[in-house]
Amino acid sequence: MALLAVDSQSLKTVESLRVWQNSQMAPCSRCDGLAQRFNIGTPYEYQSLVRQLIEVVNQGTFLLVEASCPLRDVLQPIWPGDAISHKFKCFACGRTFELFADTYHGNASWSIGDLPGPIENSSKPN
Repeated sequence: MALLAVDSQSLKTVESLRVWQNSQMAPCSRCDGLAQRFNIGTPYEYQSLVRQLIEVVNQGTFLLVEASCPLRDVLQPIWPGDAISHKFKCFACGRTFELFADTYHGNASWSIGDLPGPIENSSKPN
């Protein structure tokens, strides 16, 4: 799954942005195309990514697990706050992701979290 950041003048794949991938993470067929950290340069790119994430959630690839506001609020002409955060989880592998924007200072990024660790052998609860 290749994620596109659509710009009115050109199409850029995420790989053309400042990309970093954690090599310790095993590939997942559902979220591997999204498993790269990158900074988001413009409000238009941020909103384009939000549109794509709405579709990814609707398709059942990701679960939105925490949000500072509804995703659709980010598409409005006025930002819904000085800091916007949305946390997602891949249904297939459990990897976590975060879309974050500091609208006051003009910083935004997509980042990946760790895969869930193995459940250690522990005694059964009493």
